[in-house]
Amino acid sequence: MKFSDEQLKSFIALYEREFGETLDRAEAERQAIALVGMVKLTYFPMTRKDYIYYGNLAKSDDYGKLSVKPNRKT
Repeated sequence: MKFSDEQLKSFIALYEREFGETLDRAEAERQAIALVGMVKLTYFPMTRKDYIYYGNLAKSDDYGKLSVKPNRKT
């Protein structure tokens, strides 16, 4: 995976603002690759059915009481 100079500079600035540490280019690239890999492993797109379910739940009195989740195939 390759990142542009602009993307790495942005990542370095965000990292420094969030953690107070400055990364060199090589470490920034390593960290960015690890972050993208983690997102790829954990991200699951929300279906329209999920969006409607959770949107309605947030408006109801049962908000925060998730006992039944939409049926999802993994």
